[in-house]
Amino acid sequence: MNHFWHATIIPAILLATGAAAQGYPSKPIRLVATSTPGSPVDIYARAISDHLAKSLGQPVVVENRAGAGGTLAAAYVLSAEPDGHVTMVNTSAQVVAPFVYTGLPFDLLRDFAGIGPIAVLPNVLIVAPQRGWKNVQDLIAAARAKPGGYTYGTGGSGTGTHMSAERFRLAAAITAVQVPYKGSPEILVEIVPGRIDWAFVPLSTVIGQIKEGKIQALALSAERRSEQLPELPTLTDAGMKNADFPFWVGMFVSSKVPRPVVRRLYEDTLKAMQNAEVRDRLTKLGAEIVLMTPEAFDAYVKAQAEVAAVIVKEAKIKAN
Repeated sequence: MNHFWHATIIPAILLATGAAAQGYPSKPIRLVATSTPGSPVDIYARAISDHLAKSLGQPVVVENRAGAGGTLAAAYVLSAEPDGHVTMVNTSAQVVAPFVYTGLPFDLLRDFAGIGPIAVLPNVLIVAPQRGWKNVQDLIAAARAKPGGYTYGTGGSGTGTHMSAERFRLAAAITAVQVPYKGSPEILVEIVPGRIDWAFVPLSTVIGQIKEGKIQALALSAERRSEQLPELPTLTDAGMKNADFPFWVGMFVSSKVPRPVVRRLYEDTLKAMQNAEVRDRLTKLGAEIVLMTPEAFDAYVKAQAEVAAVIVKEAKIKAN
């Protein structure tokens, strides 16, 4: 599934935007973040907003509209004029929500077009230090010896941390009890004293504690190792194939937005992403910068949706 990251070739010469993009943008651009202030979505949106504004020649404002797996923000964006002035910054929840939330008046996959990814933020498998598990196989062996006897924390149904945990659990063929929390900070509070046994959390939220030895990390749910923690194996390195679920942040607009405008947004976002200051800021957060054309991003989103559908069905994931 991850071959889309490598198959994308960023054009050396940016394509002309065409007549439909002439005069765009004519007013401020809104980046509607699907999460709360301080979340990865919010941080990434703000990291590129100033540089994006310089390229577009218009102010770029980040708005936070959190809730219901990104569907509240999605409804808001789709209610706006489809002229490219209102965009959505969402996570991999874009491919999960359609299978978790029923009865939505829109289709997150059909009604949105991708501009491109901003970054991939790996989730890391952490465990309670008291368990003495030194690697992934230790955890699996313990869980198989005591089916349903261990607990794992998540950020709630359908979140990136939940999807990572479920795909790992299914691949490892283990059963355990899910304990949902509001987010990663709450998970960390519970796992250090051993009140829960394991969890997947965004690397950026725990990288400092891992380096300091305060948190035991077993593996990274990512395609490649982190430059920040090169000694930490990926799940594949640990012998677990098809066990990871990438947590990414990307930009979207209504699928009714003219393609030349989508192309213009892509080109200017690309310029912002190639800025050294932006790259340095995101890399220090443990993120992997990803450059992908709108067409390749749409293909990747479609492929990820197919994976998400299987996880949701097999793990019997329901909306909170």
